[in-house]
Amino acid sequence: EEDAKKYLKQCAQERRESFAFRNAEGRRQRMEESERLSQKLLDEHRRLEHKWAGEEDAKKYLKQCAQERRESFAFRNAEGRRQRMEESERLSQKLLDEHRRLEHKWAGEEDAKKY
Repeated sequence: EEDAKKYLKQCAQERRESFAFRNAEGRRQRMEESERLSQKLLDEHRRLEHKWAGEEDAKKYLKQCAQERRESFAFRNAEGRRQRMEESERLSQKLLDEHRRLEHKWAGEEDAKKY
């Protein structure tokens, strides 16, 4: 009977120790899982920050390209206008020179007729 009590006491002690071990092991595993989850969330947050930074850089680059394209169009438009004006002035000068040449020619012909 004494052995039975001792055995039951030992079984109860082993059960308490088993509960304590499983409780500690469960706590440790939950802590590890919590740390893994925290790390996973931190990694995801950093990944998203990098992604957003990259997207922002791409937007800035596209905006810069659009601005450069507008400036290029404006320059080419102004340059085309300048060249057309120069060509128009050259043509006007050419026509004026031709007109004066013809006036001199006609004046010379008139003088020849009078002589």
